[in-house]
Amino acid sequence: MESFLKVLLILSSAIALHVSFTTKNVPSSKEVVHQTFNERIFTRLVTYGFPTIKAIYWAVSFAEIAIITTGPNYLSVIRNTPITLPFILGTALAVAGGLIRLWCYRTLGRFFTFQLSVCDGQHIVTTGPYAVIRHPSYAAGMVEIIGILILHGSTNSWLRCSGVLDIPGLQLIVVAWLAQIALLIINVVCRVSQEDEVLKLTFRGEWERWAKAVRYRLIPGIY
Repeated sequence: MESFLKVLLILSSAIALHVSFTTKNVPSSKEVVHQTFNERIFTRLVTYGFPTIKAIYWAVSFAEIAIITTGPNYLSVIRNTPITLPFILGTALAVAGGLIRLWCYRTLGRFFTFQLSVCDGQHIVTTGPYAVIRHPSYAAGMVEIIGILILHGSTNSWLRCSGVLDIPGLQLIVVAWLAQIALLIINVVCRVSQEDEVLKLTFRGEWERWAKAVRYRLIPGIY
């Protein structure tokens, strides 16, 4: 029963990350895309980094699930890796972050894009998560990443205890994955101000009224 529950939790975090890093909305050629240096980096992350991040995470998740469900006797120690508090906390944060980002996708609809753009017919959305903070999808993404780092980076995690990191080349892959995540976080923090500036210049009074009502960008009551 514990193994079945753990498989479900592993799948839930993988699905949450996949949903968070996927959108079909792309600005058309008629829509304005603001290309700064930071934005060009982000565009490349979306094009090349996001598929890599998702692929590696699915590979790790399926590897753990395979060992839990079909591992031979000499892998019994790995198979019996318990459901720990960090595992539960990390999964909860990852899934919560993914659900909030999905909420943001649904709230903005076709206006949600990974590119910094102003779509035809767009307006300031002030409902749902956008009534709490101005950039809830970024905040949720950071919560999700923190959860994933806790889930797979804690001392008793499968990735740390299984010995798979001793496989030649795998540590380099993990480091590359973490480097992409770090670059993404830095990019997003810089992007918050850029996005606010674009919306302010485009929607002026509408944005100012929203910014006055929703003062905080990422963390309610703090920032």
